[in-house]
Amino acid sequence: MGFEDFQSAKEQVKARTDLVRLVSESVPLKRAGRGYTGLCPFHDEKTPSFHVFPDSQHFKCFGCGEGGDCFSFVMKKENLEFREALTLLAKEAGVELPRTSARDRAQSRERDDFHRVLSEVQVWYAERLAGPEGAAARDYVVSRGLDTARAEFSLGYAPGSSFDGPQHLVNFLRQRRLPIETGIALGLVGKSARGYFDRLRNRLVFPIHDERGRVVGFGGRILPGFESEREPKYWNSPESPVFNKRQVLFGLHQARQKKAKRLLVMEGYTDVIAVQMAGLHGAVATLGTSLTRDHAGLLRRFSPEGVTLVFDGDAAGRRAAERAFHELAGETLSARICLLPDGLDPADLVGRSGRAAFESVLDEAEDALDVWFTLMDAKLQLRSVDGRAAATRECVEILGSVTDRARREFLLQRFSARLMIPPDVLIAGMRPPRRQPEIEESRVAAAPGKAAGSAVQKARAELCAALLAEPELLEELIECSLEIAELFPASEHEHSFVADTFERFLEEGALPTADELLSRWLTRASGDSEATQVVLAWSDLSRCLEDPRSTVERGVGFLERERMRTRVDALRESYRKALSTGNDSEARQLELEMAESMRRLHRPG
Repeated sequence: MGFEDFQSAKEQVKARTDLVRLVSESVPLKRAGRGYTGLCPFHDEKTPSFHVFPDSQHFKCFGCGEGGDCFSFVMKKENLEFREALTLLAKEAGVELPRTSARDRAQSRERDDFHRVLSEVQVWYAERLAGPEGAAARDYVVSRGLDTARAEFSLGYAPGSSFDGPQHLVNFLRQRRLPIETGIALGLVGKSARGYFDRLRNRLVFPIHDERGRVVGFGGRILPGFESEREPKYWNSPESPVFNKRQVLFGLHQARQKKAKRLLVMEGYTDVIAVQMAGLHGAVATLGTSLTRDHAGLLRRFSPEGVTLVFDGDAAGRRAAERAFHELAGETLSARICLLPDGLDPADLVGRSGRAAFESVLDEAEDALDVWFTLMDAKLQLRSVDGRAAATRECVEILGSVTDRARREFLLQRFSARLMIPPDVLIAGMRPPRRQPEIEESRVAAAPGKAAGSAVQKARAELCAALLAEPELLEELIECSLEIAELFPASEHEHSFVADTFERFLEEGALPTADELLSRWLTRASGDSEATQVVLAWSDLSRCLEDPRSTVERGVGFLERERMRTRVDALRESYRKALSTGNDSEARQLELEMAESMRRLHRPG
């Protein structure tokens, strides 16, 4: 869709969405003056600090700082990207989102058809497991301790015996008038010289859901007695327009439903199911592939309290742990690694010894970077010259792949301390990181004097211009900002009287008109020709702004990110000093604070 069509659809959705009703579905609200208040859904609290402002259709928590509009609320509450939140709210509001082209519409219809077929096939597999033909499969489910998970994970059974028949699923698709070609595209149906045949036969079936709960594929475990060299033990759907195994985590949908805040990443269907059914709801698994950058993005979105990677303690598990760290190194995500006792997988451990035993093993998990160094030391012998050189090359390779400046600096300091070599040695070996397109933080017009300075000053100038264009945005600026004094520091004369405007508005509760606001600021600037020129520049800019409200939202977001970057820089400097003085406990605490600050800096929205 074009930009104008997109903006129009977005505004329609926002206008038709009652934020009070939307929030009330998650949080009980009580009337408080012109707004509503309740307990924040985004952090634990006993005294309500969460406010919803129906006039401006914004919310703000004065405890944790979260705030925004209906899109921000759904993105945060449901862990969705903006386009996903827009699509969800548009459907509820009855707003049809325009599509870019006929090709996009055709692709959308194809994806809808795929999801419909997959959903019906899932039900069919589940019915086969529950029916008389599924007796042997049910016995296997009971023997593996998975019987209680049948409904929650929609387990099923794929009947069949020989390579070319019988055609149980094929016949079902024909009876339901579902396209055989779609079954082929999804990898559920094959075609030979003798005709169509079911690809899944004599298997316990595990439906694979995306994070929104839609079926995107299937996994199948061959039942005992039917193993052969021709049949792999495990089978996964091939990739399709709705399934990319590098972007899906098995069990994530169930973990989200149970509101798990820390995910446990493991490697098998039965591991995930056994651990989740034991009460550890954050268990998820990759699908026949190592952890990828796409997986890391999902973990960052859906695991706000960090992630624990669970691997077997054998050689293969140690190698997998090393690869996982490489993929997570560039992510602002708290990650730990747990290596299980050799010969045990998560399902075995929780099945034999129970949840408490598994949790005690998880408690021994260590920081991913520390585990990686331990594994690298065992492999390379870091005390040797050759081992240290090889480790340095690995560290340089990782640093070169990290595009986030703050994260790269953090890793640089940790690598330097562990290898006991100056940071300059690592920097010298680095190639310039592959740069990603930068999103323009703030579109501002240059103004005379101080307002033409830094990007921060320009952002403040835009905010002031937006207030002169629409003084009622004072309310929204107060609702969505953390500290007015940080947005407009009193150390700069023209900003000190902007802050006074907020204090006066809060005391009096009366909005000034645009003329009154301009007159008040010019009066305060009288006697200072430079400040007067700045205010007049704001006035000129106010007449050029197309969307003052968006200007306020964009400006506040930019200034708050700058505030957080300043905090990260201060923490980084303190961290360096703590390392140099050997104060390990203080360094560890600063490291945790720095990780949390970077997580907040880079969180969506």
